[in-house]
Amino acid sequence: MTHQKRSPAVSFNVKTRALSAWVLAAMAVLAMHAAPARSANGMNAPGNGTTQLGMAGAGTAMAQDASATVRNPAAGAWLGNGMTGDLGIAVPDGGYVAGELGLGASFGLIDFKPGRNTSVQGVFPVPGFARNWRLDDRNAVGIGVVASGLSTLSRGGAATLARGIPIFEARCNGDFGGGSALSPTTDLAGLCGSSGSPAGVSLKQILVSAHWAYRVTPDLSLGIAPVGAFQVIKLRGLGAFAAFSNFPDQTTENDAENAYGGGIRVGALWEALPWLGVGLAYQSRIYTTEFDRFRGTILTGSLDFAPTLNAGLQIHLAPEHRVLLDVEQIRYGDIKPLGNLLEPQRFTDECFVPRLLARSLPNPPSLDACLGGATGPGFGWHDITVYKFGYQGRTGRLTYRAGYSFGGNPEGRDQILPAVFAPAITDKHATLGLSWKLSSGLSADWALVYAVKNRMRVRNALSSVTPDLSGSTLVGFTVDQDPDDQEVEAYISVWQSQFGLTWTFD
Repeated sequence: MTHQKRSPAVSFNVKTRALSAWVLAAMAVLAMHAAPARSANGMNAPGNGTTQLGMAGAGTAMAQDASATVRNPAAGAWLGNGMTGDLGIAVPDGGYVAGELGLGASFGLIDFKPGRNTSVQGVFPVPGFARNWRLDDRNAVGIGVVASGLSTLSRGGAATLARGIPIFEARCNGDFGGGSALSPTTDLAGLCGSSGSPAGVSLKQILVSAHWAYRVTPDLSLGIAPVGAFQVIKLRGLGAFAAFSNFPDQTTENDAENAYGGGIRVGALWEALPWLGVGLAYQSRIYTTEFDRFRGTILTGSLDFAPTLNAGLQIHLAPEHRVLLDVEQIRYGDIKPLGNLLEPQRFTDECFVPRLLARSLPNPPSLDACLGGATGPGFGWHDITVYKFGYQGRTGRLTYRAGYSFGGNPEGRDQILPAVFAPAITDKHATLGLSWKLSSGLSADWALVYAVKNRMRVRNALSSVTPDLSGSTLVGFTVDQDPDDQEVEAYISVWQSQFGLTWTFD
């Protein structure tokens, strides 16, 4: 197992403490202002720190540097006094391509303007920081900061709502009809959002942890870390959905809002054999406060962090060569705003049609199937299991790494509206990494990550519906996938280059 030799506690001078405080403050400020469009499995980064990132996130069983404690707090007991500071630059390219409707699509509830629309593009900073203090032969404490989230924005799109339904048909600017009507005669019922037309979400998340690691035996350590969470969210371009929400004024276009929360992270690190290390880490669900300004879109109003379980092996092929195997499970399905499905038929029968017919009422009824309802639609994300393979070799001052992971797409194949709004469908990551030892106490680290371009093609069942007059309501629609449905393809890829510095103070 990679670790530093056991040594007694050492004292630190003022300059060392000042450096730690300055780096932590700088990383925290940068994290709050960074746009989180990084290579990710849903909203979780593949790895913590440049070392893990260079091996596609493998490293639960490896105590290489202080950043390992952010995944597995037990790693601190195998490390000396040190810290890491990381800054990644992510360049994503994502969006969707909408096809033409079939000739028989006379009626529809929502369809997109045909063509290509880019919704995720730009250059974004991705910061990170970790610090470990060795107290004695058995105890270590430390802190860590991790930033993550989603950031999308679609411009120039248009949508048609209630197509073919007399009086109600509306053709609106914006991918989800959040803008103004395309002309004065294309929205007689006022379904267009008439607010911001660019559609997107900006969700910035920061986790700050404080770990304690204890060496139970010379070969086994345990760790625990309380975790504090901070979030900032802003939703845009969903004004047309206000009519189908239980909280119309808390749906979109409001000022950004903060939320706070907390949870716990635990871990174990075991040198089972001289050539085999085993690591386990678990992060609980992190409960957060509610986003009152967007409770009309976010189910339950709060967006908790999903619980995560990591298990890893480290195999020593030779003194300077290691192979790492990791499995990570992220339980997005436990979080209602992320896991609840958008069920087209239920949404149509129990929200869209009743609200359409109640447009003239001053206080439309609250319905569970509507946005913000007790069992309303979410992103339709499912639990994912990610498999990670990493390799690390060393020659002289140079350490080199490579990795590959797969299994990180949480989006359901039939959840096209959430996939268009926030494409988080990266499924495979290929990585390279290098470290160069500049001196006995300082090394420079680098990792390159390519989130392989992934495409999700599905038919929009809401774009072609059949009137059903046999029910008890005045009008109803049969919603299912048919050849006349509009085909929509969501896609995304990300290049990320990350740089880091690792200090050791022993």
